[in-house]
Amino acid sequence: QWYQRRVRGTSVEHKKKEPIMEWAKEIAGASTGMAPGFTTLLGGIPKPSPVIKYIPFTLAKGDVTVTINGEVVELSGIGGDGAPPPVPEQDQATPAAEGEHSYRLEELAYLRSGDKGDMANLGVICRVPGLYAALDARLSAEVVRAHFSYLGPDLKVTKYHLPGTYAFNFVMENALGGGGIASLKSDPQGKAIGQIFSDFVVEGLKEKTEYGL
Repeated sequence: QWYQRRVRGTSVEHKKKEPIMEWAKEIAGASTGMAPGFTTLLGGIPKPSPVIKYIPFTLAKGDVTVTINGEVVELSGIGGDGAPPPVPEQDQATPAAEGEHSYRLEELAYLRSGDKGDMANLGVICRVPGLYAALDARLSAEVVRAHFSYLGPDLKVTKYHLPGTYAFNFVMENALGGGGIASLKSDPQGKAIGQIFSDFVVEGLKEKTEYGL
């Protein structure tokens, strides 16, 4: 039997520190007045901390002068032509059922996630090569986006194949509320995304042993 737990977090942002200090005094009573199971990451009244935001951007190599040990280094031929890598086709047809079994993704793959600014990377590695085709057909960019729709309406997911590794990389844009110290999310670096997706149920599969597990 599988169990699910719902977690709700609260965070606030203000241009001045004083209003947040007043909020902190009011929220402290929630530890005794709200539902059973209430907890905090740290003891005591939460303290205001600065939110430092950054704006990443690209700059043409021709506009940059690089100097190493007093000598100017030409950037031509380094790092390609500056064009972004091609984005693979994202449309996938609904896969036909191979069997009547359903499994949590954790039983079929290893998962790892992390951040790149306001983007999160979700890596899925098949536990055995025999699962690659089945998982490739069922783990589309749209499936991942729907599973993490709570991250916000601007969430964009792109799926990339990693040849030779029986793995996929899902790049999730606008997923972290700004990312790092600029974010008010409880997981601003996306470290829990892989663990969350491990509970995703993959349906229409054969017995695991038929894939080599």
